[in-house]
Amino acid sequence: MIISSANDYRTAAERKLQPFLFHYLDGGAYAEYTLRRNVDNLASIALRQRVLRNMAELSLETQLFKQTLAPVGLCGMYARRGEVQAARAADDKGIPFTLSTVSVGTIEEVSSAINRPMWFQLYVFKDRGFMRNVL
Repeated sequence: MIISSANDYRTAAERKLQPFLFHYLDGGAYAEYTLRRNVDNLASIALRQRVLRNMAELSLETQLFKQTLAPVGLCGMYARRGEVQAARAADDKGIPFTLSTVSVGTIEEVSSAINRPMWFQLYVFKDRGFMRNVL
Protein backbone atom coordinates (compact mmCIF):
# COMPACT_ATOMS: atom_id res chain seq x y z
CA MET A 1 0.00 0.00 0.00
CA ILE A 2 1.29 3.45 -0.90
CA ILE A 3 0.57 6.08 1.76
CA SER A 4 -0.71 9.15 -0.05
CA SER A 5 -3.10 10.69 2.47
CA ALA A 6 -3.48 10.96 6.23
CA ASN A 7 -6.34 8.42 6.18
CA ASP A 8 -4.05 5.89 4.48
CA TYR A 9 -2.13 5.60 7.75
CA ARG A 10 -5.35 4.57 9.51
CA THR A 11 -6.18 2.02 6.82
CA ALA A 12 -2.67 0.58 6.96
CA ALA A 13 -2.86 0.31 10.76
CA GLU A 14 -6.24 -1.41 10.59
CA ARG A 15 -4.82 -4.00 8.18
CA LYS A 16 -1.67 -4.63 10.23
CA LEU A 17 -2.74 -4.50 13.89
CA GLN A 18 -4.77 -6.91 15.97
CA PRO A 19 -8.39 -5.63 16.21
CA PHE A 20 -8.23 -4.87 19.96
CA LEU A 21 -5.08 -2.79 19.48
CA PHE A 22 -6.38 -0.96 16.42
CA HIS A 23 -9.65 -0.04 18.16
CA TYR A 24 -7.77 1.13 21.26
CA LEU A 25 -5.59 3.43 19.16
CA ASP A 26 -8.35 4.52 16.80
CA GLY A 27 -10.99 5.38 19.39
CA GLY A 28 -11.63 8.48 21.43
CA ALA A 29 -13.13 9.30 24.81
CA TYR A 30 -16.78 9.94 25.56
CA ALA A 31 -18.63 11.40 22.54
CA GLU A 32 -15.38 11.67 20.54
CA TYR A 33 -15.83 15.39 19.72
CA THR A 34 -12.13 16.13 20.06
CA LEU A 35 -11.26 13.06 18.01
CA ARG A 36 -13.53 14.20 15.15
CA ARG A 37 -12.08 17.73 15.24
CA ASN A 38 -8.55 16.33 15.18
CA VAL A 39 -9.38 14.03 12.25
CA ASP A 40 -11.01 16.92 10.36
CA ASN A 41 -8.01 19.18 11.02
CA LEU A 42 -5.59 16.49 9.90
CA ALA A 43 -7.65 15.84 6.75
CA SER A 44 -7.30 19.51 5.82
CA ILE A 45 -3.52 19.10 5.58
CA ALA A 46 -2.26 18.20 2.14
CA LEU A 47 0.76 15.91 2.14
CA ARG A 48 3.47 16.98 -0.25
CA GLN A 49 5.71 14.25 -1.55
CA ARG A 50 9.38 14.87 -1.07
CA VAL A 51 10.93 12.04 -3.01
CA LEU A 52 14.72 11.63 -3.00
CA ARG A 53 15.24 14.44 -0.50
CA ASN A 54 18.07 14.40 2.03
CA MET A 55 16.43 13.41 5.32
CA ALA A 56 19.68 13.18 7.29
CA GLU A 57 18.72 16.23 9.38
CA LEU A 58 15.10 15.16 10.06
CA SER A 59 14.26 15.33 13.76
CA LEU A 60 11.08 15.15 15.82
CA GLU A 61 12.86 16.25 18.97
CA THR A 62 11.75 19.12 21.17
CA GLN A 63 12.97 20.85 24.32
CA LEU A 64 11.21 20.55 27.69
CA PHE A 65 12.76 21.68 30.99
CA LYS A 66 16.07 22.17 29.18
CA GLN A 67 16.07 18.51 28.14
CA THR A 68 15.85 17.16 24.60
CA LEU A 69 12.86 14.85 24.09
CA ALA A 70 11.52 12.84 21.18
CA PRO A 71 8.08 11.21 20.89
CA VAL A 72 7.53 7.50 21.38
CA GLY A 73 4.53 5.60 22.69
CA LEU A 74 2.92 2.20 23.20
CA CYS A 75 6.23 0.50 22.47
CA GLY A 76 5.37 -2.68 24.34
CA MET A 77 2.30 -3.23 22.21
CA TYR A 78 4.32 -3.27 19.01
CA ALA A 79 7.53 -5.09 19.98
CA ARG A 80 8.58 -7.63 22.60
CA ARG A 81 9.99 -5.65 25.54
CA GLY A 82 9.40 -2.54 23.43
CA GLU A 83 9.66 -0.07 26.32
CA VAL A 84 13.04 -1.51 27.28
CA GLN A 85 14.24 -1.27 23.67
CA ALA A 86 13.05 2.34 23.37
CA ALA A 87 14.47 3.30 26.77
CA ARG A 88 17.87 1.87 25.87
CA ALA A 89 17.87 3.69 22.52
CA ALA A 90 16.99 6.97 24.26
CA ASP A 91 19.61 6.33 26.94
CA ASP A 92 22.28 5.72 24.28
CA LYS A 93 21.47 9.13 22.76
CA GLY A 94 21.24 10.96 26.09
CA ILE A 95 17.49 11.51 25.73
CA PRO A 96 15.16 11.07 28.75
CA PHE A 97 12.71 8.20 28.34
CA THR A 98 9.16 8.62 29.62
CA LEU A 99 7.31 5.48 30.69
CA SER A 100 3.52 5.55 30.55
CA THR A 101 1.21 4.40 33.33
CA VAL A 102 -0.38 2.05 30.79
CA SER A 103 2.85 0.67 29.38
CA VAL A 104 3.35 -3.06 29.00
CA GLY A 105 6.80 -3.05 30.63
CA THR A 106 7.09 -2.46 34.36
CA ILE A 107 8.83 0.50 35.98
CA GLU A 108 11.36 -1.87 37.54
CA GLU A 109 12.16 -3.64 34.27
CA VAL A 110 12.62 -0.46 32.25
CA SER A 111 14.51 1.55 34.88
CA SER A 112 16.97 -1.29 35.50
CA ALA A 113 17.81 -1.40 31.75
CA ILE A 114 19.03 2.21 31.55
CA ASN A 115 21.70 4.35 33.20
CA ARG A 116 19.90 7.69 33.50
CA PRO A 117 16.70 8.51 35.40
CA MET A 118 13.54 8.03 33.39
CA TRP A 119 10.40 10.13 33.45
CA PHE A 120 6.92 8.79 34.18
CA GLN A 121 3.66 9.85 32.53
CA LEU A 122 1.06 9.37 35.26
CA TYR A 123 -2.56 8.76 34.32
CA VAL A 124 -4.80 9.26 37.35
CA PHE A 125 -7.45 6.55 37.68
CA LYS A 126 -10.41 6.28 40.05
CA ASP A 127 -8.95 3.12 41.59
CA ARG A 128 -7.09 4.73 44.50
CA GLY A 129 -5.50 1.43 45.54
CA PHE A 130 -3.95 1.08 42.10
CA MET A 131 -2.81 4.71 42.19
CA ARG A 132 -1.19 4.24 45.63
CA ASN A 133 0.64 1.19 44.30
CA VAL A 134 1.87 3.05 41.20
CA LEU A 135 3.10 6.00 43.24
